[in-house]
Amino acid sequence: MLIYSQIEQLLQYAQSHLLLDDYDVVYTRNKLLTALKLEDYIEYEVDVDKIEEMTCPDDVLNPIVDYAINNGIITEDDREEFGDKIMDIVSLRPSQIVDMFENLHARNSAKAFDWLNDYGVKNDYIKATKIARNKHWEAKSTKGKLEITINLSKPEKSNKDTAKLLKTKSSSYPACMICRDNVGFAGHGVFRQTLRTVPLDLGGEEWFWQFSPYAYFNQHGIAINGDHTPMKVVPETVVKLLDFVDYAPMYFIGCNAALPIVGGSILTHDHFQGGLKQLPMHKAPDLKKYKHADYPYVDTTVVDWYNSVIRLTSTSRKTLQEYAGKIIEAWKQYSDESVDIIANDGEQHNAITPIARKSGDKYIVELILRNNCTSEQYPDGIYHVHPENQNIKSEAIGLIEAMGLFILPGRLNRQLAEVEKYLTREVKYSRDALADDMKVHADMIERLMKENGKCSVTEAALVVKDEVNRVCENILDNTAVFKKDEKGFAAFEKFLNSVGIFEK
Repeated sequence: MLIYSQIEQLLQYAQSHLLLDDYDVVYTRNKLLTALKLEDYIEYEVDVDKIEEMTCPDDVLNPIVDYAINNGIITEDDREEFGDKIMDIVSLRPSQIVDMFENLHARNSAKAFDWLNDYGVKNDYIKATKIARNKHWEAKSTKGKLEITINLSKPEKSNKDTAKLLKTKSSSYPACMICRDNVGFAGHGVFRQTLRTVPLDLGGEEWFWQFSPYAYFNQHGIAINGDHTPMKVVPETVVKLLDFVDYAPMYFIGCNAALPIVGGSILTHDHFQGGLKQLPMHKAPDLKKYKHADYPYVDTTVVDWYNSVIRLTSTSRKTLQEYAGKIIEAWKQYSDESVDIIANDGEQHNAITPIARKSGDKYIVELILRNNCTSEQYPDGIYHVHPENQNIKSEAIGLIEAMGLFILPGRLNRQLAEVEKYLTREVKYSRDALADDMKVHADMIERLMKENGKCSVTEAALVVKDEVNRVCENILDNTAVFKKDEKGFAAFEKFLNSVGIFEK
């Protein structure tokens, strides 16, 4: 039977790429036979060279999952969960991963993280094939050379998916989707059988690191508190961020603001995000230089960036973290109603997104000032995406996007293609005839048609892309607590002066 050959190929793949020990092959084969409800077996020879050239398990995994579907072992809806179950069987146990990682890290931190990331791709926790579907471009026409991704790796949920989730029993285990209890877990529509993590010591606390299964950039991962404790940004947060960049000096690491509207999607569990990537904000030059009398050996600048960013650079880690902590505490209680900044009106509104990285022997901490006040004009948030831009993105602008890498919803891939057809006149435009999910784009379509006339296919694609680039710039401008005008610059300087920071 062909399935026996497919099992043998998967076992060879595990030996070649997942460190399956020769002594464990028989045991692992029998676990696979049980999962596939097989009781007999015939050994087959496989093309070892071909398997060793594979970069992900698709070609050896998909035929086995197909067999399970075709023979009634699972349904098509169970494809992802069963695939993860199969790959878990042939992967190293969590303790083995930790041992291997720490042995490598003792010699070279970058190689240890490279290995862990590669293992995640090879055991299909990091969905490399799906990530490759994302559309990505650099918006070179923008001031900050923003990077834009339309996220196609995660399929949009259908009504069928929603109905299935409604039938799932509510549970407090794991407490959230990033708790350490997720390692090996499959339930509630979330599959973590192939998840592997490594421990971290940040600020004297037990944390752990895992890579993102749907990475937004190279080696995108999450540092997670070992305890299920709410997000917070306090002076000690900077200590933990700097602990991390000492442990992984090739990475940047950042913390979302710990408030709704301007924070991340998971505020119930303290965590950071980072990875092997230089984001557009990191490349932004300094706009103006400042100094603080108490911290003469820290370079203090305001960054030439869309939102309001203070950059601190020093070879002295202790001085830098103390200085950054002072700014964090000052911003929490700073108000300036002349520019709609209210720190606290019974509810906390000011927050900071801190980011840390290293350059040679220098530590760099960037502090993005955030505020989640709302108003009658902007009920979703004064410093949130404004209504005229929400047809492109309405979700909160968190850490990664605030630094210039936009993750746009997958719906846009289909919707923007439809917009192009209106611009080329391939499809006749009528506001009344627009599909329900296209109505949010009506004003944009009409304006682009008026401004550009009838376009060729190539021109239409460029017009739409330029429009997306423009909107993403506008969104970052929306998030700036101090606007890039005379009034905004004066207000920013007023805040800096209140902390003892003056122009150099």
